[in-house]
Amino acid sequence: MEPVENTTKAAGAQDLDDLLKSDSRSQQEDLSNTGSVDPLARLIAPQPPVRGLRPPQTGAVKPVKIAILLPLSGPNAAIGNDLLRAANMALFDLSNPALELLPLDTMGTATGAESAAAEALVEGAKLILGPLFSSSVAPVRVLAQSRGVKVITFSTNTTVAGDGVYVMGLTVGQQIRRVMEFSYRQGLHDFAILAPDSPYGDAVIENVITTSNDLGLSLDKTVRYPINIEPGSQQLHEIAKILGDYAERHQQLINEIKLNERKDDPESKEYVKKLKKRDTLGDVSFDALIIPEGGARLKELAPLLSYYDIDPEVVQFIGTGLWADPSLSSEPSLVGGWFAAPSPAKAKTFQDRFQKIYDYLPSRIASLAYDATALAGLLAQDPEGSRFDKTAIENVNGFTGYDGIFRFPESGVSERGLAVLEVGRNGLQVLEPAPNSFAALIN
Repeated sequence: MEPVENTTKAAGAQDLDDLLKSDSRSQQEDLSNTGSVDPLARLIAPQPPVRGLRPPQTGAVKPVKIAILLPLSGPNAAIGNDLLRAANMALFDLSNPALELLPLDTMGTATGAESAAAEALVEGAKLILGPLFSSSVAPVRVLAQSRGVKVITFSTNTTVAGDGVYVMGLTVGQQIRRVMEFSYRQGLHDFAILAPDSPYGDAVIENVITTSNDLGLSLDKTVRYPINIEPGSQQLHEIAKILGDYAERHQQLINEIKLNERKDDPESKEYVKKLKKRDTLGDVSFDALIIPEGGARLKELAPLLSYYDIDPEVVQFIGTGLWADPSLSSEPSLVGGWFAAPSPAKAKTFQDRFQKIYDYLPSRIASLAYDATALAGLLAQDPEGSRFDKTAIENVNGFTGYDGIFRFPESGVSERGLAVLEVGRNGLQVLEPAPNSFAALIN
């Protein structure tokens, strides 16, 4: 069952639900050679040595307490426990005898998160990781601010960031900007969107508009569809027709046939024969189509678009992180589609390590907890007065982890270095690798 939040999200907000609903415990395709496993490191510092999985050493040291707030019971418990296990992997890799992780159960509710945060602060936590959902951030923020403690949430809802709260999640805005910048460099300028009528769809549209304005691109058309539409519904056919101006282009074809049927020359007769094999005349008004959908719905939509003459050989299909699914290669209309996501090689390395330790494949977002815990362990090495302060967390050089490079600007929304991937016939392929440094962006 799809994990959902307990309160309705505001329009335009983006959260983990759309990632979780398409998440599966199937192993990801091996896209390239994997490298060594390293705990998180500042990009300005050399990578630390590889450490095996073992419990932290014990000793007479003052503990540095880090709280991690997760839904360890309730309907979201499976996801919460995946994140906790990933956090424990990072804790053991760091092997810092002074670092103490305090796992606290939010039960997946705002009230539970508030109680967990209060307990964490009483226990002396100097940094809070979590909670998972944006609806739980507000009460945690209030308590944390009263003690001067920073919060790094796993939410992807950018509206909760700021004032000591940092959004660790992989936001749709990061994905859209990366893939649209790449598309622009490939000569694509006129975009369209086919999006679900949901907060996730709202967030995609908002970010496409912003990126289009920044890059001087054109957003030609936006079409929405209900999220509760039944599979095989005739309504999906009508939506595909509207998106591709099918009725108008079909009428143009009929008019062209009638015009040339009046002519007796051999060229016109041959031309009419060719026209009668087609359904429409002319191309659609856009050269790239963004479809923020995944799973079975995406596999249903893509062939419909092709059927109604939105040709993927002419129009570049573009997705979001929901496309990080090797099974999409089985749908011919999606082959050649682009999307942005963390490096698949690093993602597979994490998944393989997790499976070897716990004997199952985790949720895709579990690596966020590893990276956040490793970041906490790294900052814990700084002097006590500055180890988790604004300057330390907002290091302009950034950090690197299993989900690639990232850094927190003043806004609190993480900036990330993502790869551009393509749906290939034999799995997902890397078109443009993720950057390994923010150096080019530093003033």
